[in-house]
Amino acid sequence: MKTLLFFFALSLVSFGAWADFSCQDGTHAACLDEGDSVCPASAKCVDDAAVCLDQLSCDSARGFICGSEYDDLLQDYEKTVSQYNQLTAENIELRETRLAQKSCVINAATLQAAIRCVR
Repeated sequence: MKTLLFFFALSLVSFGAWADFSCQDGTHAACLDEGDSVCPASAKCVDDAAVCLDQLSCDSARGFICGSEYDDLLQDYEKTVSQYNQLTAENIELRETRLAQKSCVINAATLQAAIRCVR
């Protein structure tokens, strides 16, 4: 009886080992080596060093940005910071000039002296 069960189990294993597997309609089976990956036809396969796939995949609103777009944004940011710093310095200079003129006018003894303060 044990022998019969053994041969029955062996035939199931053999049948399972030789059984063919199937794929979804329109797909093909593939054997992969260690480290291989599968890339569907609807996508683009790139290596690990890839920066950007194409225009549609480089969308910063979805959390992904191309290296070149990042560089452009960084340059724009640095330019904006530089303009802000320049405007801030000009604003401080204008405020100091206005305060100096105000102080001069307040301390002027004559109308002529006050007029000279603002010219």
